[in-house]
Amino acid sequence: MTLLQRLQHADYQGPAILALTPVSYKQLINNALQLRQQYPQLQQHAVALTFSDLDSFITALLAFDGWCRALYLMPDNLADVPSAAIRWPLAQTLPALSPQNHTEPSLWYLATSGTTGTPKWIGHQAGNLSRKVKATAYSSTLRWALCYQPVRFAGMQVLLQSLLSGAAICDCSNGDMNYRISQMQRYNVNAVSATPSLWRQLLMTGQLNTLSLEQLTLGGEIADQPLLDTLSAMFPQAKLLHIYASTEAGVGFAVADKQAGFPASWLETSQNGLSFKLDAQQHLWLKPPWEPDSSLASRLDSEGFLNTEDVVMIQDDRVHFLGRASGVINVGGNKVHPEQVEQVLLQYPGVQQAKVYAKASSVLGQLVIADIVTDSTDTTTLQAALLQHCVQHLQRYQIPVKLNFVSSLVTNETGKLSRRPDAQGAS
Repeated sequence: MTLLQRLQHADYQGPAILALTPVSYKQLINNALQLRQQYPQLQQHAVALTFSDLDSFITALLAFDGWCRALYLMPDNLADVPSAAIRWPLAQTLPALSPQNHTEPSLWYLATSGTTGTPKWIGHQAGNLSRKVKATAYSSTLRWALCYQPVRFAGMQVLLQSLLSGAAICDCSNGDMNYRISQMQRYNVNAVSATPSLWRQLLMTGQLNTLSLEQLTLGGEIADQPLLDTLSAMFPQAKLLHIYASTEAGVGFAVADKQAGFPASWLETSQNGLSFKLDAQQHLWLKPPWEPDSSLASRLDSEGFLNTEDVVMIQDDRVHFLGRASGVINVGGNKVHPEQVEQVLLQYPGVQQAKVYAKASSVLGQLVIADIVTDSTDTTTLQAALLQHCVQHLQRYQIPVKLNFVSSLVTNETGKLSRRPDAQGAS
């Protein structure tokens, strides 16, 4: 069934979008049907959807899924619409279109985040993107904060979870953290999905504990134990999940035991149809229960496993993520994973955020640098203590040669720490 058909079949009665003027499920369905009737010539063509407001975006998504051949979900940092697609909302008069005979379900194309490279289009079936959604009496009571734009993989996951479970959602994807918190307060949000970086920024407002959260989800970056412990202590009765998923692999898996990493036993047994394995380079491979996009063929093996290009290690019967293989810092031939060093820095009291990156060196090739956000006013003492902490928990080549104390760190459109060379913290 299409997304529209699923909502028609479910017949949810409550509000779908929380705003000054709430939008009901019935209104969304009616608006989507009217949009189809208004633009019949778009049937079986490709459409590129941009995001301006939640009401218009969801209406177009419902109208065009199963109606158009393909939906390209356009993030703000991609200005060029694919040549085969028509931009929506229309920037100009709709051109004359020839009939199409395509009858397959719509393919949804999402762009990778481009955190460490050029974004790429990955095609998905809508059913695969929503296969983990569960509609229960509990899930229908949730009031979600959308912290990412829904054209992004993580944002689409939150949107589908809300829509297909009869929950409500409000747009908290723009503005500074204080504004986002105020939106969550205004609409009595009780469910939030965000990257660890965004969770730390929400914590830094000092207002996160004013929310009555029942579900907290972390994804997109490595969920470290100190952050999991902090959120668990603040919301002891809430469901706390950290999710591994990617635009390339699609929906992955969720860990609900409030511990960093995932059980090593999962490497031997599949989870909800998803199989795991490690190679000699400690790369995590996943075998999803569907055939991945054809553009990923070079990363598939003969058994259908996809190389996630995430490096992991096994410690204390737990599989811990170290970082992306493409993001390592080469210090005199030694590989340093920035995320691993960041997790050590974040363990120290007073460190609110940390970003580790490389600086060129004529002797060693690269050196390790760290930007630190702290609530401490005595950064001289903190610097000495942090370096001693690093000596105790890191190899010598992993220890940052310089600590910069900054007021904030840059995050990208997906809520992750921006790891572009020019994205340094604000002093």
